[in-house]
Amino acid sequence: MIITKEIPTDWRDLQDKVCKYLNQAGYQAETAKTIELVRGKVEVDVFAMTDDEMLKQFVCECKYWNAPVSQEKIHAFRTVVQDSGSMFGIFISKNGYQKGAIEAAKCSNVILKNWDGFIEMIAHKWLKNRFREIIKIGAPLSVYTDILDVPVEKLSDGAKNQYISLQNKYLPHYMLIGGLEMGAYNPKDAIVIEGFQFDDFNSLFDYLKKVMSQGIKEFEELFAKNPIEDWKFDYSDRMRFESHITDYLTI
Repeated sequence: MIITKEIPTDWRDLQDKVCKYLNQAGYQAETAKTIELVRGKVEVDVFAMTDDEMLKQFVCECKYWNAPVSQEKIHAFRTVVQDSGSMFGIFISKNGYQKGAIEAAKCSNVILKNWDGFIEMIAHKWLKNRFREIIKIGAPLSVYTDILDVPVEKLSDGAKNQYISLQNKYLPHYMLIGGLEMGAYNPKDAIVIEGFQFDDFNSLFDYLKKVMSQGIKEFEELFAKNPIEDWKFDYSDRMRFESHITDYLTI
């Protein structure tokens, strides 16, 4: 499994997707951000902060050019990185770098990447963070799909049939999360669920987020008149593993 099959289509899309994936990885990123330098202000393509006390902040420059990036652009970006107080800068280019640009980045705090290289750079952090998000979103399904946790006996016959239908519909999605946690899938294989095949985690997580959110809404409506005890939904008390999730990376 790869992280994503998304490919930026223009310069603005490149900035937006860099910002999007950084946010999904757990950073606090903004695009087209004006920041303070030692001498004045400058607008950077992406500005990111983190709770890591050793990192604090970094900046990204995104270039969707048909030609390789020149040495002069790297020198200018190095100055922005240094004068902004950032720990490092990431330069993301569509079509690579001139030899002089590569030399200019050596022994500096500027990292040169293309789109695929940027995704690879944040892959582990992105995958773990998004997986935690999906686990948290889907956690109520562990209650709703367990007949011992819900007051099925209080439902009418028609509502009981509806419960069984919802249980059969959404239990496979919750079980898929457990299988990913336990390393039950071959990292080289696509994941198929409900007739849909997924080759990348971005598409899979977007699908699970949408489907599970809809499922929880339907269960909530079904039990609206027979509420379930709040403590059963206490996510903080649930043991999660996540130990195998990064084993699926095949970038």
